[in-house]
Amino acid sequence: MIVEGNHEHGHILAKDSGVHFNPVCDKVIATVVGGKLLGGVIYQGYTKASIGIHCASYSPYWFNQDMLWIVFNYPFEQLNVSKLIGQVPSSNLRSLEFCLKLGFKEETRVTDVFEDGDLLVLSMRREDCRWLKLKPRGASSG
Repeated sequence: MIVEGNHEHGHILAKDSGVHFNPVCDKVIATVVGGKLLGGVIYQGYTKASIGIHCASYSPYWFNQDMLWIVFNYPFEQLNVSKLIGQVPSSNLRSLEFCLKLGFKEETRVTDVFEDGDLLVLSMRREDCRWLKLKPRGASSG
């Protein structure tokens, strides 16, 4: 089940992705099964042209087709931003690989931000997002 707006989820996901969750201006979307939080995303820093995204996961099953559709539909279609921005520590190879597989590209590197490495700023432009063609399960194709 995909849950939007649960502030408790927002605080948990933010803590585990190294940011703070502000329920006044941040949005959280999470995958929950049997009351257990499997993972989710937080959107922050909306500028009308772009928005930042952070994610944390606790299960490999959190990112199903419906979640994939929502994660990209929300910023690109509902908010109409042209760019989605992620920040990943260079030492977090698993997160970096995940983001690159989704289609994010390294935009810049800020050196010596962390004790164990750099900060990679990744981005995805609307026209490069191949996931917008997806339809959530149960959606009509007509």
